Amino acid sequence: MKKILAFIFLSICIISFGKNPVKEIGNLQLVGMQLSDSKGQPVRLVGTSFGWNNWHSKYYTKGTVKWLKEDWNVNIVRAAMGIEPDGAYLQKPEQNLKDIETVVDAAIKEGIYVIIDWHAHKIHTKEAKDFFNKMSKKYGKYPNIIYEIFNEPEKQSWEEVKTYAENVIKTIRKNDPDNIILVGCPEWDQRIDLVQKNPIKNVTNVMYTVHFYAATHTQWLRDRTDEAIASGIPVFISESAGMEASGDGNFDFPEWQRYIDWMDDRKLSWITWSISSKDETCSMLLPTASADGNWKLSDLKTAGIRTREYLNQYDSRGNHITKFNWGGRTEKTSYNKGLLVGPGSYIEFETEGTTIEVNLKSTDTYSHHNYIALEIDGKYIGRIKVDAGDSKNYKIETGSPAKHHIRLTKATEASNGYIEFDGTQINAIPFTVKIQKKIEFIGDSITCGMGNDESLLPCGQGEWYDQHNAYLAYGPVAARALGADYLLSSVSGYGMYRNWNTENSEETILPDVYGNLFLNGNGKTEFGSNYQPDIVSICLGTNDFSDGDSKKTRLPFNQYKYIGNYIEFIQMIQKRYPKAQIILLNSPMVNGEKNKQFISYLNQVKDFFKNDTEHKPIEIFEFKEMTPKGCSYHPSIADDEIMANQLIPFYQKFLKN
Repeated sequence: MKKILAFIFLSICIISFGKNPVKEIGNLQLVGMQLSDSKGQPVRLVGTSFGWNNWHSKYYTKGTVKWLKEDWNVNIVRAAMGIEPDGAYLQKPEQNLKDIETVVDAAIKEGIYVIIDWHAHKIHTKEAKDFFNKMSKKYGKYPNIIYEIFNEPEKQSWEEVKTYAENVIKTIRKNDPDNIILVGCPEWDQRIDLVQKNPIKNVTNVMYTVHFYAATHTQWLRDRTDEAIASGIPVFISESAGMEASGDGNFDFPEWQRYIDWMDDRKLSWITWSISSKDETCSMLLPTASADGNWKLSDLKTAGIRTREYLNQYDSRGNHITKFNWGGRTEKTSYNKGLLVGPGSYIEFETEGTTIEVNLKSTDTYSHHNYIALEIDGKYIGRIKVDAGDSKNYKIETGSPAKHHIRLTKATEASNGYIEFDGTQINAIPFTVKIQKKIEFIGDSITCGMGNDESLLPCGQGEWYDQHNAYLAYGPVAARALGADYLLSSVSGYGMYRNWNTENSEETILPDVYGNLFLNGNGKTEFGSNYQPDIVSICLGTNDFSDGDSKKTRLPFNQYKYIGNYIEFIQMIQKRYPKAQIILLNSPMVNGEKNKQFISYLNQVKDFFKNDTEHKPIEIFEFKEMTPKGCSYHPSIADDEIMANQLIPFYQKFLKN
């Protein structure tokens, strides 16, 4: 293992040596909202920030810059010049200026970009203008330079920050007409919404900064930033990390990874905080780390190890090099570790060898097994039983030493707990993820694939989920035939306004849990809207129409609650996915007079939206009635195939559009 790790470490260094991102990318420019190279092609800058120079000047060396480029794979660094504290720029300008120039000169020599960061929390217009006048005169001719003119405004209004920025921008542009300028926004760079309402006019190559600390700033800040981007505001994440906003406290690795994925999807440039050895969570180095780089892993704190790991996932243009692709409802803690949560959630990768070992664990509030559906090179192999207890390696026989595409899909649903995947030991090969149309299937047990697979145990034997296979449910089968990606948001027994044997007053319903990543009413983890499907397929009503177990008193079906809840649910989906085609499905398990009522109510829901001109018209698809042959009166694998074949031509016309 030590030899393997040494080889990987050496390979990273060899790849990094000789790189010159600035030579390859050239002068940066904004094309629309996207940071781009000199030819107008999209580019991303990913790197790390030095700590406050007035406190951590030890690392403001050319050796550190060189090491960050060669070992951490940065294509940008940020030189954070302290302004207000004792010993900072306002008191000792020449001494602090020397630190910044050392880093800037080293970055130019190494061929990477560098942010000259006015690391202030208050407005100092005269001093900032003098400083940036010097910097732009000295360095404006170099394409490496980015100016960050106000790190984190605290209590200043946007109008005050804007006026300050306009003054400093004019000063810089007298000497440097085109290098990128970064402007902060109020409340520690979280109020990008204020910029959105009143951006700076008549300027070019100006971007606005957003800062996040993942344990404090969660989905709400991503949503706010998305709204700003959608309105035309160009964003640069010039400071970020995985702990609390204080820079201390605990990490939130899943939330940090959600930010990384979000930035990858939007091609946002990002910087992490910070290269320093302070006794706090955000500092990346231990005091043993030398001033000139050449750090061992033992010199790095958790923040440094994780940041270095992230940065080595990108090429010199900031493109993410995909080795593991996650789909469905998952909670990642890094690119190669995380939880498969919802039914049909998956992890895929490519590697070589006749035998591949994957590390899996079934996890829940109590000990029990789970199932993974295995696909090799596009061929379904069968299910793997993930045993209860500690994580362990499961051997996959591929049949040849060639390169193979492996896909592991959670066959069981969220209520069965989660499957931990750890791909750290897998020698994964970079691959290109196919760009596909996307379908989200929302539903109940039918959509989960409950009771469809008797290949390991017949109906009535084992646990209720031993015949569960979401991979072979109608939705995933149809999606694969259509060449589409899919996401399942489904829970067995749940309905639109009530469940199989309970009313909403007794138990949560699907609309209650949909917005929770884990599809339950207990957690607080939001199900983000990063996944924007082309089609949202809703199949809910089987349980609403159910008579329950015939033992418990069941209230009469309430069509008004069903229709009302359905309308509200669609409105929420439209807000979440404004461009999606929504299709309402009946159920093959609801027959006769009930099915006629079912279709009638779906049409009433559809009619409610007939005058909606902002979204695509609601569509209805009717399954043919069937007598299901799976367990507990659920569709079998063959039944799911029949259902999928009915759906395919109907959905195909919408995917073509």
